[in-house]
Amino acid sequence: MKIDSEKYVPVLKWRQGEYQALFLLANEIKDSVVPLVIIPPREFDFEENKMKKTIHEHVETFPKRLKKKWSARLALIDTHESLEDERMDDGRLVIEYVLEETKSLGCEVVPVVGLKRRSLYLDSVKAFAAESGCGVALRVRLDELSNPTVSADVNALLKYLAVPWDNVDFIVDLGDPGNFQPYPVFAKVIAGAVSKIAGCKSSRSKVFVGTSLKLSEVKKPGATQPRHEWSLYKELRSELEKNMPAPSFGDYSIEAPDFAEGIDMRMVKPGGKIVYTTIDSWFIPKGGAFRTNPAQMIGHCNAIISSGHYIDRDYCKGDERIEDTANKVTNCGSLTTWKGVGVNHHITFVVRQIAKQYGT
Repeated sequence: MKIDSEKYVPVLKWRQGEYQALFLLANEIKDSVVPLVIIPPREFDFEENKMKKTIHEHVETFPKRLKKKWSARLALIDTHESLEDERMDDGRLVIEYVLEETKSLGCEVVPVVGLKRRSLYLDSVKAFAAESGCGVALRVRLDELSNPTVSADVNALLKYLAVPWDNVDFIVDLGDPGNFQPYPVFAKVIAGAVSKIAGCKSSRSKVFVGTSLKLSEVKKPGATQPRHEWSLYKELRSELEKNMPAPSFGDYSIEAPDFAEGIDMRMVKPGGKIVYTTIDSWFIPKGGAFRTNPAQMIGHCNAIISSGHYIDRDYCKGDERIEDTANKVTNCGSLTTWKGVGVNHHITFVVRQIAKQYGT
């Protein structure tokens, strides 16, 4: 299925906060979203000095949960690289199991491939794409895009997969490039690199993903950070439309591109915060350690409501929870609660922001 330019493609790590945020979106918002879901790496139990779950235990819940949280809507499916060669208890590779089981449940999925994926993973995707006719989502990262051999590399991969360009969702993943400015210059560089990839113009969809959010730099009592990726996208869309159909916008919602691996959470005291998306920035109130003072969230919610950025409780479930917590109608939740609040608001906001670009 083609991902048209009015669709939004958030990259989600499929933790509880993310999939609950998806589930709680209004139906009209869901209809404009195509999530790129990454099955995360396993977590390590530092107290027991072993992985918390086996590969099978870690992955087996995914198909049914995707069906429950996202129904039969289109989703792009990727896995963390640590799962690439791992097998389930029945011997199937993780990606093979996930694609086959989600399809059997009636989910519409497209597998994500990349230039650095290993042969076992690619062979599983090739077999699934051939059987289902779903094509692939090809995710090319910024460092790969700038490689002089990228056109040859991309076309060699598609030839290996036996997937033609008109059945490819081409995703340029900028990650966090560090510096987005000046936007017109960066947009020309990206557009120029894309235009040099033979066949790319005829891909069924084009998506650009990136983020500039740096939560590690937010200190008490909070901060405002610009959404550089949104400003860049507007320039990039104008640049690309000179030669090809407009691309879709994607980002990492309110997360960093990388997974926080190898961190003993017993030693970490995350601060309470809410990431609230606005027209061209994030408003982020933040306090001290959440675990010792969850009541701080009441103040953070009130800070958002009084900031001039707050919309209203009917805007989305995230905004509803902010107002209810501010008014002490409900409890102060958990860190997962507030991740979900931020993601739910962000997706809703971006979908409506994109719609305004097209006058809908």
